[in-house]
Parts: sequence; structure tokens; C-alpha cells
Amino acid sequence: MYVARSANIEESKQLLMKLWADNLPVDGGLEEKLRWFYCDGPHGAGRAFVLNTGGETVGCAGVGVRRMQHHGRELKAALFADLAVDRAHRSGLPAVVLLRQVRSDIAREFDVGYGFPTNKAIAVYRRAGYAELGSMFRYVRVLRSEQYLRPKLGRWVTPPAAMIADLALAAVAHAHRLRSRGFSVVWPEAFDERFDAMWERRGREYAVQCERTSEFLRWRFERDRYRIMALARGNGELAAYAVLRSRTTDDDPVVDIMDLFGAGERELDAMLASLIPAVRAMGPSSIGFRFLGNRGVVRLLAQHGFAKRSEPRAVVVTGELRDLDSWYLTDLDEDT
Repeated sequence: MYVARSANIEESKQLLMKLWADNLPVDGGLEEKLRWFYCDGPHGAGRAFVLNTGGETVGCAGVGVRRMQHHGRELKAALFADLAVDRAHRSGLPAVVLLRQVRSDIAREFDVGYGFPTNKAIAVYRRAGYAELGSMFRYVRVLRSEQYLRPKLGRWVTPPAAMIADLALAAVAHAHRLRSRGFSVVWPEAFDERFDAMWERRGREYAVQCERTSEFLRWRFERDRYRIMALARGNGELAAYAVLRSRTTDDDPVVDIMDLFGAGERELDAMLASLIPAVRAMGPSSIGFRFLGNRGVVRLLAQHGFAKRSEPRAVVVTGELRDLDSWYLTDLDEDT
């Protein structure tokens, strides 16, 4: 018989870290992860749950705490994380028992819950009563086309074809720069009080979104190597920002947008119009951005040349907020 229960994080930390080490890929140190996600979050301490059978702990799950906004009303949100079950107990039922306990507990304390299960785990979440909000795609904007054309055109034809394609891509980006009139590009060294002011001035186009104060942004990205690009109005106020991270995959330099946010849709449009040429000047072959939510944002991405790529990742929710068009989710909302 399997029994799931909530657990004190400090008292259970050795158990939790062992289960993570045995069953989950974890970036960085285990104790650092536990402290960062479960103890130091600016929106409150996380929760942990354990799964027992025969006097042995064989699984765990976690919940991070996020403050979200819904039409100007503050929500207490649970971010599901770190589902881990020992290999000998992965028949399906043990994980369902654990996830049902998590769902039951957070329903009493939180307004909404959401999470990003792996493709292997999504069926278990469904069995445990979680609703699927949608699929989070990675949208890619090609900046230099040679690497993408070479497999199709071959070694000799690719260079001239890529030159023509790149000129066309650059021309489109240049035309879109007109959308950023009235704004200037700035590169803040840190998340400061200007980000708090922008958050307070934000529009209400996106009904369900995580709070983006300077305190939260500093905490969320403190473990990443990143740059901040922002748009400023003539009076110095920030209108939009992007958190950028550079990486290399298969010898291909790319830039990921870890978070993208604007005071409104016009500001987001201007941000994308300015961001593409600015990032191209850094030298990468493409820009990637993972997003799920409002269709207006998806249309903006398409207008600026972003296309869906890679396998989507499911997002599950609990509670009543299940209208996909109301949500605004980026990599900021994940638990890593």
C-alpha cells in the first residue's frame, strides 16, 4: 500500500536529495537547488511531499510558490516540480497516489496550480486529475541561414543561397524597426526599481501572469548567465525587456529569450523589432523563445519571423483558470 503525505523540508532534505540524485537530472548542487527553490523564493517557502510504502520512502514531489496576477487580483499559485519515483515503483499507481495528494493539499491553500511535466509523466498527471492547459512550443527566429540550408542544398550551393536568404531576413527586420520608433535600446546591468515601475504600469492584456518585480527577477535568474535588453521611453521609463542567454549546441551559437515582457502589446511589438537586429549583431545563427498563452503574442512572434520548432512540452493546471488565451507563460515560469 502506498501512502503520500506532506513533509517538512528541513527534516526531509536528505531523503529528498537522495530521491533527486537517483531519479532526476539536476543542474548544479542538490543542496543549492533545495535552498534556492524551496527556501529562498521571494513569494514564499515551497512545499514537499513524500511517498511511502512498507516503511520506506520511494518517491517525492514538490511545489514552489509564485504570486500571479489575474485581472489585477493577486493569486497564490503552486508550481508543481520534482516528481521522482524510484525505478522499482514506477508502475503508474504510486505516482498517481502521490500526485493526487499534492492536488488535494494545494486546493486548500492555493488559488491555482500549474506545472511542466515531462512527456513521459503527462499520462500520470492526467490520471491524477490534472487538466492539460496546452503545449509550450519553442519559437525560433533564424538570423543566419547557412547551417539550416546546408543539409538540403549541399556544400556548394549553400553559401550563395544563404547570402540571399540572410539579406532577405535582414531586410524584413529592418522594415520592422519602424515599429520601435519612440523607444531607445538600453542594456541594464541589473534588475532595479525601473522594473518595479514597469510592472506597476503594465496593461491587462494577459490575464494570468507571474509577478515580475525586480526582487523576483533577481532571484529567478541569479543562477543563470544572462544579459538584459530593454526598451526605454523618452522619459527614461522602461517599456519592455528581454532576458537573454547565449549557448552553443552542435557548434551552433544561439541566443535564448528566457523571459520577454512589455507594458502592453505595442511595447512587446517594439521590443521584438529592436531585439532581432541587436541579437544578430552578437553573431548567433538563431533566437529561441519558449511560450504558451495569449494568441496575440503568438501572432506577434509570427509577424517577426519566429516559427514553431522542436517537440512541445505539456503544461498542466489545477483550479478554474483553464482558458489558454488568458495565460502568459515563458521559461521564467519553470522550476529550473
